Amino acid sequence: MVEINLEIDDEVKVFTLPESWDEITIDDFIKLFNIDRTGLSDVELAVKTISILTNMDEEIIMTMDFKDFEQVANVLLFTTKDVEPTNSEFILIEDEKYYIKNDFSKLTMGEVISIETLLQSADGNLFKVMDKLLCVFLRKKNEKGELETFKGHFMDRAEMFKKAPISRVHNVFSFFSTGGSILGNNTKDSLVVPPKKKIKKKIDLKK
Repeated sequence: MVEINLEIDDEVKVFTLPESWDEITIDDFIKLFNIDRTGLSDVELAVKTISILTNMDEEIIMTMDFKDFEQVANVLLFTTKDVEPTNSEFILIEDEKYYIKNDFSKLTMGEVISIETLLQSADGNLFKVMDKLLCVFLRKKNEKGELETFKGHFMDRAEMFKKAPISRVHNVFSFFSTGGSILGNNTKDSLVVPPKKKIKKKIDLKK
């Protein structure tokens, strides 16, 4: 993460800026793809993207000097590239290991119905229900070292799975894609592409 110190109206506000997909949660990833892009210019879309990834008010972003804005956008250039998935056997959430189910040659009726119901509820757009789909894909292991059998109440884990980094669970969603790159392709052109320049780990933006 990069720390941003932004001075607005004589008050310094500190924000953090992600530098890679490893630092983007499922929750933020879903928010990015819920942006209504209708009629938005590239700059307007960049403002919304920065706001989501930094928790910075859009009004504050609009007060920034454009050169400072370009600096921030430059840090987020990674969002214009494909997600680089991490080959992970499990992810650790709230001190619990959740193992990734990536073998779909055998599915139970409960799994099939849950997946189909979720996709139908989102009109086939998996980006809207990724956290809920993870309730099917991520499981604990039982005493025998086997994945626990899927049960309906696992859907209650969705809020918790929003904290999962997208890079750690990206591979499992290729099950739904035609070419295995749907997630990455949709992130392209999400930001204005400014001139490349070196960015220090701490950025002081003063008005």
